[in-house]
Amino acid sequence: MEILFNELSLTGQFSNQNDFVKNALLPFIRVLKEMQEFATLLLKKSDVWSNKVTPTINLYSFLIASCRTDEVRRFKSAIANLTKEPFWDSDIKQDSGTAYFFNGSDIAGSSPAEAWERDKVGVAFLSSPASLSPLNIVRNDITVPLVNLTVYGNLTEFLWDTKKISFESYLKERFSRGKLDFSRVDINILSSGVQTTEQSLFIDTFRKFDELTWGQIYTDTGLEYKRFHGTLVASCKGAKTDKFRVSQKFRCHGYRENDSFIVVKFETDHKMSDHG
Repeated sequence: MEILFNELSLTGQFSNQNDFVKNALLPFIRVLKEMQEFATLLLKKSDVWSNKVTPTINLYSFLIASCRTDEVRRFKSAIANLTKEPFWDSDIKQDSGTAYFFNGSDIAGSSPAEAWERDKVGVAFLSSPASLSPLNIVRNDITVPLVNLTVYGNLTEFLWDTKKISFESYLKERFSRGKLDFSRVDINILSSGVQTTEQSLFIDTFRKFDELTWGQIYTDTGLEYKRFHGTLVASCKGAKTDKFRVSQKFRCHGYRENDSFIVVKFETDHKMSDHG
């Protein structure tokens, strides 16, 4: 998938470099890391280096300026590729004789206009009028909503909503930074008993689980979190495990480790819970 960097999201809106690093660069880098998980292709406009970060400093000046800390140096390194190939304007898809409007202004020649003619996905810095998602671009009186990635998780949700990733990939990426840990089990085996029509039940419950505090999880009557007293899997032999309710029939088994729930099994027939 081609994702175009939306240079219109850099308009000198940050008061100083520290403001840019704290409020824009950090969330942007997280989005770039998420893009790497899905092997996407980041395309840029060749003159993006000239866009302003602050009212007086452009992106190029920001990148070459001396760094006060190793942390900022690493941040700069992470976005250095924004000024390097591949550039989409070496193979332009948009019609040079056509106007592309955003907020009443013609943005022909920009990355959002180019994205209209490609995969219709962009990635942007926060805090600008062009940081909206969707970003509605009008061409020949046809409005197309472009996906505009600005925070971590946007891409995963988009790929899932458009059926471009599997249930297993969605679970691993969506919940990898939350309370549910799928790293210690073969997730393909784990989900083998879940039918396509049942996947949303698991996802909705996992989203709820991820948003609650542990105190709320323990007392939530819908989840019904409790100790499992039966035999689970060989890897958990002798260990104390817990379970919570996904639906009237389904359960998720595992155990708490610090702030994470280590998932080890999906129960899709309720037979185990009948005995534990």
